[in-house]
Amino acid sequence: MDPQSYTPVGTVREVTYDSSRPFPILFQMYGSVWPKVLPYCIANVLLTSLVLYLFLYEDIDVTFSDKAHTFMSLMVSFLVVSRAQIVYARYMESRHYLSTAMRACRELIHHMCVLTLYEKGEKAKEWRNDVAFRTIVLLRSLCAALEYESSGKNAWEIPELEKSERDEIKKKLFLNNKLDSARGKLSHGERNMKTENFRVPRLLQYSLRKAIVSERDGKLETPLHINEELKILQFVSEFNKAFHGLKMLVFTPFPFPLIQMARTFLFFWVFTLPFSMVGDIKSWQVLIIIFFLSYGFIGLEYVSMELDDPFGDDPNDFDDLTFAQMAFEDIYIAINEIDGCDAASQLRWRVRNKEHKGVFESFTLDEFNSGQSALPTANEMTPLVEDPSNP
Repeated sequence: MDPQSYTPVGTVREVTYDSSRPFPILFQMYGSVWPKVLPYCIANVLLTSLVLYLFLYEDIDVTFSDKAHTFMSLMVSFLVVSRAQIVYARYMESRHYLSTAMRACRELIHHMCVLTLYEKGEKAKEWRNDVAFRTIVLLRSLCAALEYESSGKNAWEIPELEKSERDEIKKKLFLNNKLDSARGKLSHGERNMKTENFRVPRLLQYSLRKAIVSERDGKLETPLHINEELKILQFVSEFNKAFHGLKMLVFTPFPFPLIQMARTFLFFWVFTLPFSMVGDIKSWQVLIIIFFLSYGFIGLEYVSMELDDPFGDDPNDFDDLTFAQMAFEDIYIAINEIDGCDAASQLRWRVRNKEHKGVFESFTLDEFNSGQSALPTANEMTPLVEDPSNP
């Protein structure tokens, strides 16, 4: 396999634009609501054309006074704009929590490495590698849980987990929690797949905490001071706080009555515009006004719909998997700096995507280290961090 041909999977193409160039933005379709809003604009223009034709050529007046329409426009504007503002605030809050979770993972590994900087034994290396791996899998499971509704893939089926680990997690979930079953006796009711997907990161947090405190089993020559251990555990708590913030937003959708009312007023107002405006503007110029009014109001509603669920594979969704993979790489760098390239390579191989035959995924660890792969061996790889003692 040619390493140059490897492309990571699960990424979302980013919506890019140059705000200093106004005209290209006007005609960019990727990430735009134009394709979804245009049919409504055309339909309203056709309706306006019919009303105008009847008024001008058939002497049939179906228009009405615009006074009531003017008052209604205030309500429509308030509902549509308020919805857009609330959705945008939720969108940015989701991004904040996601960033906090990834920062907590990076900080956890950095503090672990710094606090055990002078521990060079094999057991210490194995402990750091295990904590790093469980941190990566925890972050990966969070991404999978957030994307469950759009991808349909369960968080316990992420390819970074071994089959035995997946089976162990499934045993702890309420997937078939009938009351007469051993598992069902612990349940307070039926649970759906969405709730159980969000239970996986909680289970993995517990595993990570156990891995951190396992250093007490003689894995370090000088065990961590209790305050140092608590400092590392604190970042798991920070991750948990961000996780619950994201869970709150996912399980607390925008209030349905407000959406229903806003959309009812919106569509009624927009599609009665022709009957209101043709009576005042008795010319074909009214078609242009109707077109852009339809685009403005319905387009704003579609912007809210686009931002309402930022986790998935839509153009304006967060590319959370790519963000997570960048955090993984930062973790590899930290492990490389304290334990060397072999340890970092071993961690990278352990986090391989076992369902995708990419560069790291096509080989066993023995093949990778023995030089039978298309990649250089671990000893031949350029260290991620330059060694100042080796000019």
